[in-house]
Amino acid sequence: MNKQILENIMTDYNNKRLRAARSCDVRKQKLYEQFPDLVETDTQIQLLNVKLSKLFLLKPDNLNEQVLNLKKEIEELKNKRKDIYKKNSIPLNYLEIQYECNKCNDTGYLSDGKKCSCLNRQIINNLYTMSNMVHMLDKENFNTFDITVFSNEVYKNEKLTPRQNMYYILEISEDFCSNFHDTNMNLLLYGSAGLGKTFMCNCIANALINREISVLYQTAFSLVEIIENHKFNKQNESEENRINYDMIFECDLLIIDDLGTEVGNSFTNAELFNIINERLITNKKIIISTNLSLEQMRDTYSDRITSRVFNGFVPLKFYGKDLRYKN
Repeated sequence: MNKQILENIMTDYNNKRLRAARSCDVRKQKLYEQFPDLVETDTQIQLLNVKLSKLFLLKPDNLNEQVLNLKKEIEELKNKRKDIYKKNSIPLNYLEIQYECNKCNDTGYLSDGKKCSCLNRQIINNLYTMSNMVHMLDKENFNTFDITVFSNEVYKNEKLTPRQNMYYILEISEDFCSNFHDTNMNLLLYGSAGLGKTFMCNCIANALINREISVLYQTAFSLVEIIENHKFNKQNESEENRINYDMIFECDLLIIDDLGTEVGNSFTNAELFNIINERLITNKKIIISTNLSLEQMRDTYSDRITSRVFNGFVPLKFYGKDLRYKN
């Protein structure tokens, strides 16, 4: 994502605010034309507010008395305005600016300076478009999921057939999406390659993005690359990398695909723990997909990582014959 795209996003926010303000002006004009008494009432309220402000600057001897009298007059006029609204079934907030996002008032940023969730969605949607992930999600989603590709025959020592197991995984995944804001659930999808883990990740991502929930999808290899560029190449860090790094912690759902394919060392272990731990603490959800077994994860990663994953995630085991070679 380059600087121009970010500027375009912020220009879009500015246009939203302008449209909201113009819409409010139109409503006000129509209302004043229909109810002339409101014009006089609002004008008097404005004049008295100006007079009140001047009093605080001039500070006369009887300041408190004059302030109380003015506030009383203003309150009486406001009550008169409410009566007009109520009598004519006009909503009390009718002349307030109606923003698309009430959390940030279409600025993209909250009062504490953090990005609003609506801005995160805009950024991630642009990242998905640039990476062609949009086309992938069009093909791989719950509507295109075909349970019949999974065998209904007993597989090795598993209690459920691969198809029965997928019914269970599908139910958990759909429940994860349906109750996204009401659950602390995180998912660990594990099993050999070619069993549908990435497909299921895409199904979940598509369902949540359609509900305007921000989802960041990264392979473990790409995730480590983003972190390394941010930590060791800050002077030459691209805008896209900086945004991706921020989104690792800020997005509603982080999907880490193919955990175990990254180059493992003390640095990557520490950074992976930091990401997982920080998101769990802030109740930001994670899905991890890996070809490693639970035993291999214990051998590959630090106790701190496996402890957080095994205790904070719902494990979903994928098994059966490799679907990539299915006739």
